[in-house]
Amino acid sequence: MKSLKREIAAITDQQWTVLLSLLTLVNMVVLGGLVWLLTVQSSGQIFRVLAQAPATRTPYPTFTPTATLEPGATPLSTLVPTWTPSITYTPEPTNTPEPASTLPFRTPIRATETPLATDTPTPEFDYIGSIRQLTPCENAGKHHIFAYVHDTAGNGIPGMKMKVSWPSGEATLTTGTKIEDPGLADFAMFKGSYFIEVLDGVSQVVGPITPDIPLNELCPETGNGVANSLYHYSYEVIFTKVR
Repeated sequence: MKSLKREIAAITDQQWTVLLSLLTLVNMVVLGGLVWLLTVQSSGQIFRVLAQAPATRTPYPTFTPTATLEPGATPLSTLVPTWTPSITYTPEPTNTPEPASTLPFRTPIRATETPLATDTPTPEFDYIGSIRQLTPCENAGKHHIFAYVHDTAGNGIPGMKMKVSWPSGEATLTTGTKIEDPGLADFAMFKGSYFIEVLDGVSQVVGPITPDIPLNELCPETGNGVANSLYHYSYEVIFTKVR
């Protein structure tokens, strides 16, 4: 206590002035805060906030056991019942095959297949041509095209027109002028190659046909040694109507 008094007595006037000034400043700050609370916040908002009661914490529910064991009792385990199937599967009886000797014989039945109808292709031409070189005895030194026009039955058709062409010209033939066949017409060839076709319809063109064959062929029946020879060969051409 004495030391405290000595310390207080040692404070100078200047230090007392500073200390009093600090105390005065603190008092003014506290007083200013009180005045601000009373005047500026006069609307009462802060008081309403401070007046609100703090939120009440909802207590956690307490666990209440559903059953109480007596003192000294031992708890028992509850067994889960085993699953019992409601339906018992019974396998179907298997058929016992009869001995092969007792089974009746059955002829297997096969379905008969009906062949599908096929379309008959339409011929590309009205007249189809064929060609044959005459033998030495048939030709006997001639140099002709013997052209026939036949129907589907092989009968000659008179009045049919045919065209014979070669590099430097052409000629028209008409059937029905020969007594041998009403569908026959002939044309004499010379050097070169020839082509022939039917004009009355769509026809194949037969050729090239040429007598320029440098070979002598003998006809043994007549002894003609040049029955077929250079520039003396003949051909049979038959046009058959197919549509």
